[in-house]
Amino acid sequence: RGPCYSGSFPMNVQADLASPDSILCVGLVCLDIISVCSTYPAEDQDVRAVDQRWEKGGNAANSLAVLGQLGVSCHFLGTVAAGPETEFVLSDLKSYSVGIEHCVYHEGKKLPVTTAVISQQNGSRTIVHYRDLPELTVEDFKTKICLHLYKWIHFEGRNVGEVVKMLEVIDEHNKSRVHPSERLTVSVELEKSKPELMSFLPRADVVFVSKDFCRYQGCENGHEALQQLGAKLKVGAKMIVAWGELGAYGVEKNLSSELSEVVCSPSYPPPVVVDTLAAGDTFNAAVIYSLLQGNSLKDSISFGCQLAGLKCGQQGQRGIVDKLKQSAI
Repeated sequence: RGPCYSGSFPMNVQADLASPDSILCVGLVCLDIISVCSTYPAEDQDVRAVDQRWEKGGNAANSLAVLGQLGVSCHFLGTVAAGPETEFVLSDLKSYSVGIEHCVYHEGKKLPVTTAVISQQNGSRTIVHYRDLPELTVEDFKTKICLHLYKWIHFEGRNVGEVVKMLEVIDEHNKSRVHPSERLTVSVELEKSKPELMSFLPRADVVFVSKDFCRYQGCENGHEALQQLGAKLKVGAKMIVAWGELGAYGVEKNLSSELSEVVCSPSYPPPVVVDTLAAGDTFNAAVIYSLLQGNSLKDSISFGCQLAGLKCGQQGQRGIVDKLKQSAI
């Protein structure tokens, strides 16, 4: 049985059927307009960019671009607007072997656009985001997705009320599965400084928490964040905190509802930081991939840090897996 999809595409693409071990990422795809400047411009300054590019953006889309390069069967679920911008970003996603057949189209709306300025001086990225598009609903989720075709579903931490309902749908599905291998693994990302994201903590199997969110919760380092926020995890769940140049940390809640010893990995910075845009999304995708292969939490975090470091040493995400393979030779 194929994905529960009906309807036509506004662009000439073929739907990619999911396999039973596929990964689904639920969240945002947008158009990224990226300008590279020698240094970040001052307010009210007129400067010339040294480079500019258009590419797909959005946390879910960026993670999928990495998973596709890692050879995983992976698919996107999110809302889009009909138009040439959508055709461009979905074609870009397709080029990474990402399935786009689950998109929910909204007429009369605009695809979200991110304008990013990258400084060559230090690789920093400054982002301005515009959105005029409805969020995904639980009805969209139930209509588009056949859960038995997926092994792992990753959610961006957004649209909290509807995503919580989606997590409840998955929970009911898992309860109906007899064998543990038939159950879905759910991960969620807590990135923005929003209190409502705490609702996800007891509901996911793997929780990715950003440095910004940890600081918003009053945590000054990764260890403190894992102890404070990890207490809210469900039994058997994992929490991973990425802390930029200091690397990443992880913990798991065992069957006795106790937190395991913290595992960590250093960062792997490139010789020159070129572009940090999507580094966090790259890290998340690499960790998901490694955990799905049966690797330990520590090894998976280390793999995430390595791939994120390679990403920071180049423009965009294309080719980072090939670069990783070359560096291992």
